[in-house]
Amino acid sequence: MKLNFKNNVSNLIIGLFLLFGVSFSQSSFVGLVLEEIDNDGIVAGTTYRLYAELSEGTLYAIFADESNPSLIETTTTFYQDTYGGDIQTAINPMFFGMVATLEYDSWVTIGDTYTDAVSTVGDLNFTSFSGSSWSCGGTPSSDASIFRTSDNENCLPDGNGLVLLGQFTTDGTLSGYINIHGQNALGVAWDEVAVPIPSLIGCTDLTACNYN
Repeated sequence: MKLNFKNNVSNLIIGLFLLFGVSFSQSSFVGLVLEEIDNDGIVAGTTYRLYAELSEGTLYAIFADESNPSLIETTTTFYQDTYGGDIQTAINPMFFGMVATLEYDSWVTIGDTYTDAVSTVGDLNFTSFSGSSWSCGGTPSSDASIFRTSDNENCLPDGNGLVLLGQFTTDGTLSGYINIHGQNALGVAWDEVAVPIPSLIGCTDLTACNYN
């Protein structure tokens, strides 16, 4: 019996590539986490912080396009402070002592920082954020994104495996869906689209240890 060693080796290499290729392309996204922040009644409603939980790797973009719109909304309105901004770094925490309400403004970000600004591209439609929703994408030529370079330290999860995506104060019910982009520890990119905002405080992944 004559064995075709060359073909066998080729098939083995292809098999290993497919096996590890699937593994390498796996998303490190675990789920969204919504936490309540105590605002001491300084502003009306409840202040929430929205996080993405990662098993490893980084998260470096929130995006929308024609096929993948993004929406974060409330049944009432978002609190937008007179001295606040739509992005976390538009706020100066040195003023919290003088304008206590500023600390509970509604904004978005990638990573918890008041000093390292995110980059933006496209029409993010922040004018809608002053009302009951923040939405973008869903129409032709509507690509938009809040992003960082993947090597930025604010793209890394914190000690609890979380990357901060935004803060939202409202006396209504928060809902919606977002699209995020990141890469795993091997540097392979992944996308998660139409991820729903948790309707309850906690993690959306039933298999996660902090699901509630």
